[in-house]
Amino acid sequence: MNQKSVSRTDLEVGDRVRLIPQTPAWKAETTLQAQIGEVIERRDDGRVTIRFANGRLLMGRDVESLERVLDQGLQPKK
Repeated sequence: MNQKSVSRTDLEVGDRVRLIPQTPAWKAETTLQAQIGEVIERRDDGRVTIRFANGRLLMGRDVESLERVLDQGLQPKK
């Protein structure tokens, strides 16, 4: 999987993200280390709010410790 941090302008509401391993945010949020969340708010200063499946919210987070997760779902046949 491609682990690359995203810039302030890369994330949009609705994007699926997870914490990048070994970053300070990842170390601080042990219950969210393997979880995928959804960006539900993007602020003017570039920070985001993320909702995880377990109902946990991370509010006002810098995007440097996040990576976008690409959907691995089925691709339509051509």
